Amino acid sequence: MNPAEFAAKWRVLAPRVSERAGYSEHYRDVTALLGESTPSSDLTGDSYAFEKHVKKAGTGETGFADVFLRDHFVWEYKAGGKSLGKALQQALLYARELGNPPLLVVSDFQVIEIHTNFTASSPRTIRITLDDIERDAPVSGDLTALSALRALFRDLSKLDPRQLRERVTQDATARIGQVAQALTTRGTAQVEAAHFLMRLVFAMFSEDVGLLPRGLLTKVLKRAREHPERSQGYFQELFTAMQHGGEFWGEDVPHINGGLYEDGFALPITREDADALLAASTLDWSQVEPAIFGSLFEASLDAATRSKRGAHYTAVRDIVRVTDPVLMQPLRREWEAVKAQAEALSKKRGGKLAALEAVQAFHTRLSQVTVLDPACGSGNFLVVALGQLLDLEQEVRSLGFELGAGPFAMPPLVHPRQLRGIEVEAFAHELASVSVWIAHLQYQAAHGSHWETPVLQRLDNIQRRDALLNPDGTEAAWPEVEFIVGNPPFLGEKKQGPALGLPYVGQLRKAYQGRVPASSDLVCYWFEKARASVEYGPTRRAGLISTNSINMPGNRRVLERINDAGAIFRAWPNLPWLQDGAAVRVAAVCFDDGSETERVLGHLEAEGTPAEREVLTPVPAIHANLSAGADVTSAARLPENAGLSFQGVKLAGAFDLPGTTARAWLTLPNPDGADNADVLRPLLNGDDLVDVRGDTWVIDFASRTEEEAARYLVPFAHVVEHVKPVRANNNRKSRRERYWQLGEVMPAMRRALAPLSRYLATSIVAKHRAFVWCEARDLPSGRLVVVASNQDWMYGVLNSRVHVLWANANSSTHGKGNDLTYTSTTCFETFPLPEWTPTAQTCVAEAARFLETARTAMKAQGHTLTGMLNALSEVQDSTSPAYTLKLAQERLDEAMATAYDWEWPLPEAEVLARLLALNGERAQPREAVTA
Repeated sequence: MNPAEFAAKWRVLAPRVSERAGYSEHYRDVTALLGESTPSSDLTGDSYAFEKHVKKAGTGETGFADVFLRDHFVWEYKAGGKSLGKALQQALLYARELGNPPLLVVSDFQVIEIHTNFTASSPRTIRITLDDIERDAPVSGDLTALSALRALFRDLSKLDPRQLRERVTQDATARIGQVAQALTTRGTAQVEAAHFLMRLVFAMFSEDVGLLPRGLLTKVLKRAREHPERSQGYFQELFTAMQHGGEFWGEDVPHINGGLYEDGFALPITREDADALLAASTLDWSQVEPAIFGSLFEASLDAATRSKRGAHYTAVRDIVRVTDPVLMQPLRREWEAVKAQAEALSKKRGGKLAALEAVQAFHTRLSQVTVLDPACGSGNFLVVALGQLLDLEQEVRSLGFELGAGPFAMPPLVHPRQLRGIEVEAFAHELASVSVWIAHLQYQAAHGSHWETPVLQRLDNIQRRDALLNPDGTEAAWPEVEFIVGNPPFLGEKKQGPALGLPYVGQLRKAYQGRVPASSDLVCYWFEKARASVEYGPTRRAGLISTNSINMPGNRRVLERINDAGAIFRAWPNLPWLQDGAAVRVAAVCFDDGSETERVLGHLEAEGTPAEREVLTPVPAIHANLSAGADVTSAARLPENAGLSFQGVKLAGAFDLPGTTARAWLTLPNPDGADNADVLRPLLNGDDLVDVRGDTWVIDFASRTEEEAARYLVPFAHVVEHVKPVRANNNRKSRRERYWQLGEVMPAMRRALAPLSRYLATSIVAKHRAFVWCEARDLPSGRLVVVASNQDWMYGVLNSRVHVLWANANSSTHGKGNDLTYTSTTCFETFPLPEWTPTAQTCVAEAARFLETARTAMKAQGHTLTGMLNALSEVQDSTSPAYTLKLAQERLDEAMATAYDWEWPLPEAEVLARLLALNGERAQPREAVTA
């Protein structure tokens, strides 16, 4: 069947055929037109069927979906002249009971409407007529009638509004951003430029959704281009009309206002500005994605402010990982109970009215839900939350209509007034308000709702202020809400002073003393306030996204307090995320008062590949390090391990030298015979251990006085010239006054290493955990953790799988490489060594020497430590280059297990549980690690 034949046939049949008689033939003709299979291809009818049996949600009645294709669509028919709106309501009811497919299709044989139902996206409708099919006419964006229908079966992504909207939004923000930058370059204050452009943006959106007469703004912009000197007046006239409603240039303008048009404020533009705005106005602003619009627009105008505050863009998929479990999971549970109640009531004689009243009561309850984003930025969390509430409301209203309610009995109730936000930056605050309204009006337009008067309500629920401190330095209060979600700013301890000012940071730490450690990332203050809102206020649940270092010792205290007062019930400990073009890692943490019984950890499988998928794993509990199983965060630092491990020195200045320079200086004399070799040492960093050894040296005066350091003429002169001027401005008094010494001299480490001919070291951040031998002369940098031992058995302990599993469980991940971090306090000092017998210690030492020999052999063949450990994980058989290394590692692991009197191998969870038990037995008194 070709398009002309299909159109001709159904022009004749559509007015005459009943729904029952015609739907299967029409659908078969559609599949014949497209070359697709029919439901007869699925003999079970489980995934693809005509008349798919389904129980109508809440009514208990049996229904039949006209056509069902799992994971694709529910398709409902109505006879010609019947309302397709009723067909859509029916499809929506069936969809919820059939796995919620992403598309709802309705047809009266003459028109086919495709309604998108993708998660966390404003809906989109594509209308296809018989004329469209016959001509294969464009129906939406770059989709024609036939390509849109084919996409139902072959490529759902082409129908996903998020794809189109992201492209439109990127184009729109780029063009508006161009004008914003021009305005600020000409001296306009950024806040004024933002406010003016937000008015224009909303006018463009209003025109494309039918609020303003079509082409009105285009007419204004064209006149502004012709007469830029009058442009400000043109805009003032338009905005004044939008303030109160009325006539403008012969057209009726509705009452919009809502604070956005509280006066006629406008700015003049140039001819070039007008060209950019005209280009922007040609885009379909009704398709802008409000969940990302604000963030992209903000980035194009205000990157400096965003960077200063540690603010960032969050993708919708990451937002849903928080809003879905925090907000929608409990609401959907309530809704499922209401549907079950309605079903039971509707089975009783005269019970349909009672069933409807139960649904109406939940509808009212839904309109009273409140959501706070206490660092809302440009509003993307609030936009997504609003969209999810509106989706649920649509389902509730559909069931109400099914039970006999009319549109006036169940009008739309979910509204932006239910959202709360706090944002300190004026520009982001403006964006948040506009983004939320665009999202709400998009939904209304897609569902045929009537506009309110004024269209924009004046709301003060998105507040412009600091979320943490009042102007007097006391702790700021948050609005009382049922749910809290958001992505607060990330700023490490050392960045807070330069970014926010030392006085502010001092006030912050004073206000939250005893609750948030001073070493914490800025994001931790939001976690603590959300925890308090759950414990003492009306908040039921909270979910926040942070840097994944939230589970590190310096930050972990806030998560410990959350678990002390309630529980973390869902966490994504380690997600990829893009900030200002750099790939980093984040964590998503959802928590409540402990009443949620389901605990779930999420991770991405095959991350970054086409096969990537989300995996949710039920667990008994989620600990403060965002892991399940043995709670290693409760491990204590053991006295027997004290004084053995240290972080290396920190330079804090240009003390480093190329090896060629340092070796030349070794031959230089000094007046009193002092040898420069006393203060020149090879410097080791992480790459030197795991990759090819570099050739960097360091001027190391250790703890010498200035007078003693001056004996070494050339090294001291270098420090005076290159280090002293910089140190003069250092915030730390000790570094200003002792400019010739390294920033952190680490005297305790030096004393521990002094009697040794060699010591052990590992890179703090590493893909694979491994310790290597270092010569006594090598000075470890602050990127290394060293262990002051020259014993082979210690080499064996540290490189054994038992210790590596413990270290990894006590580590956090770092950077885009997702590498693990090792610290002395959490990884080494908490590790319970075997209770040695001479035989066990000798066996471990022998196995350690064999492992070192195997590594040395591979190094001689050109392998770096990283390379050989990568190869170790890929060993297939005895022909593999790392086969001997594998045997050596296995021998060491078995020797270590024997030293503990354990069978081997053991599952990772069992190893950690046994080590934690040993730690608890030896810790006297038991003191949890907090630093």
